[in-house]
Amino acid sequence: MFDTLISAVAFGVVLASVVAIGSMGFTIQFGLTNMLNLSYGGVMTAAAFVAYILVSHHVSAWLGLVVGGLFGAVMTLAMGVYVFRPYARRGAKLFELMMVTLGLGLVIDYGLQALSRNNIYQFTVLQSAPIHLGPVVITPTQVILAAIGLAVFIGLELLLRLSRVGKALRATAAEPSLARSCGIRTGRVVTVTWLLSGFLCGLAGVVYAIDSQSIGYSSGQTFLPLVIAAALLGGAGSPSGAVLAALAMGIVTQLVSALGQPAYSQVAGFAVLVIVLLARPGAVGGGHNAEAQVTV
Repeated sequence: MFDTLISAVAFGVVLASVVAIGSMGFTIQFGLTNMLNLSYGGVMTAAAFVAYILVSHHVSAWLGLVVGGLFGAVMTLAMGVYVFRPYARRGAKLFELMMVTLGLGLVIDYGLQALSRNNIYQFTVLQSAPIHLGPVVITPTQVILAAIGLAVFIGLELLLRLSRVGKALRATAAEPSLARSCGIRTGRVVTVTWLLSGFLCGLAGVVYAIDSQSIGYSSGQTFLPLVIAAALLGGAGSPSGAVLAALAMGIVTQLVSALGQPAYSQVAGFAVLVIVLLARPGAVGGGHNAEAQVTV
């Protein structure tokens, strides 16, 4: 039993790394724009398909990972500039914008369904012999994915805390009107936010496909609830909070699965979110409400 629990914790860390990449991008976007973007899962799926197409044409999986991230960045920026911003300028409120993102996500998903003919494709890359670390049997690919998650977190923290762009982004997220009056070009900051969050979104989609070894038109939407839960649990605009929340949810879900209840593994992850929200109702969005200012 002890060996099983240790293995579950190890697999939970791997799952948390995948979730954390997506939740860091989601929390940055949500923390600055105040908009709950439900099309995020569709972008993840589209980016994963781009990487799959490249890999199927004998392109390196690592290059596919980067291109998938760049595709997610461009796609997210295009949606932000040509869809979300016009709606916001017409006076759309947070709930209305959330419905727009939901509709856009459905368009992406069913468009991918039509193009893929509802097929599920095997995405088996970077396959190699497993590594035995005591009771834990893990593949080199899983170790690499965990390392990617850690590297993304460190790089993002350094960007937000040490660079001028990061400081401007944090200032705009805290108080857009004050940041604007202090000379910060908030329009450019929003553009950087779309690109950065979109890159992490695309990266998460490709990493998820590599970890699950398959991809279908609904892969991103299946994965999206865990991403959103970790982002909300960690607090809007807090990458470190999102990572800690993803770690907690990843370990809990794998422990439940290891104890013989794999069907309830995701339910256990959401139970963590429910418990925290019951204890701290203001944890959702760090106090965002229906009258919060939309910054797009």
